[in-house]
Amino acid sequence: MAKFSVGRLEDGEGPSSSRKPKRQRRARQTETNLRDEIHERQREEEIHEVDEYEEEYQEFPFDEEEEQELEELEEERDNSDCDGEKADPLGPSRNGPFSLTLTDPDVFDCPICCEPLTTPVFQCENGHIACSTCCTKIMNKCPSCCSPIGYNRCRAIEKVLESVKVICRNTKYGCRETMSYGKKPDHEKTCSHAPCSCPLSDCIFVGSSSQLYKHFSGKHKNAAVRFLYNGVVQISLNVSNRFLLLQEEREGVLFILNNSTESLGNVISVSCIAPSSKGGYFYDILAKPEGSTFRFQSFTKNIQTWVDNPPSMGFLLVPIESFGSSGDLMLDFCIRRQDTSASRPKSDCLKYL
Repeated sequence: MAKFSVGRLEDGEGPSSSRKPKRQRRARQTETNLRDEIHERQREEEIHEVDEYEEEYQEFPFDEEEEQELEELEEERDNSDCDGEKADPLGPSRNGPFSLTLTDPDVFDCPICCEPLTTPVFQCENGHIACSTCCTKIMNKCPSCCSPIGYNRCRAIEKVLESVKVICRNTKYGCRETMSYGKKPDHEKTCSHAPCSCPLSDCIFVGSSSQLYKHFSGKHKNAAVRFLYNGVVQISLNVSNRFLLLQEEREGVLFILNNSTESLGNVISVSCIAPSSKGGYFYDILAKPEGSTFRFQSFTKNIQTWVDNPPSMGFLLVPIESFGSSGDLMLDFCIRRQDTSASRPKSDCLKYL
C-alpha cells in the first residue's frame, strides 16, 4: 500500500528536483516559439517591402545612367567581398595615390635661395636643409646653426619631392602635364599652353595660342591683314599706326607689325603672338618711298600680349619724310614658315620684286 503525506514539504524533501528541470524545458520551449514567431513576422515584412519596391521599380524604371551606376556599385561590392574585406569609402588606400592639402608650400623650397628644392637635398646634423647649389655658395656652413652642411643627404625630403606630383598652372588653358614639384618652374617657362591675350584693346579674351588663333579668326577676322607663308603681301602703314595685325590664313598664327615714332624716324619690327617655347619666323620687309628703297630681313620674337616696346631681333628705321604728304608708306611683306632653321641660309622671298 502506498503512503501519501498531505501538507507542505520541508526543505530537501519531496520530488522538487525532478519538477524544476521540467519547468525550465517548458520556459525554453516557449521562448523558442516566440523567437520563431518574431522571425516569421520579420520575413513577412521584408517580403512585403520587396514586393512594394518591385512594383515601384516597374512603375518608375531606372534610366541607362542609373542602371550603369547600379552595376558599377554591385561590381565594386562583389570585388570587395571576394577580397575578404570591404573598402573604406571615406579613407584613402595606403597602396595608391591620394589627395592632400599642403598648408605651407614653402616647405618644398630651399630656405636659403627660396627656389623649389630639387635632388640632391642636404642637411646638417641639426636637420636644417639646403639645396646643393646653396651648399656651395655658403661654403658648406649652415646659416642657421653654423654646422657643416652639404655632406649628408636628406633622403626623407628627397623621397617626398619625388612622390609629390603637381599640375601645370596652365591647366585651364589645356595643359595636362603633371610633374614633380621641383620641375614645375622649368616646365611652365616652356609650356606650349602659356596664356596669350587678344591684342585688341577692347577684347579681354585670354587663352592658349591655338585658342587665341581660333578666337581671332571667328571674332575679329576683318581686324587683321590675311596672308600666306612665303607669299608677298602689300601693306599700307600710316605714320600714326602703332601696330598692324597680320594672320596667316591656313594655320591662323597672329603677327604684330610694330611701328613706333622716334626722333630719327619710324622703327618697324615684327613679333609673333605665341609662348616663348615656340620658335620664331623669318620675315622680309621692303619699303619703297619715292626715290629710295629700304630693305630689312630679321627673325620674329614671341610675345604673349601686345606691348608698346616688344622685344625684337632687329628693326627697320624709316625716315619720317619717307611717309610722304599723306602719311602712308607702302610695304612689301613676307613671312617664311616656322620650320626654317635659324642656321639655314635665309631664302629671299622678295627677290622677284
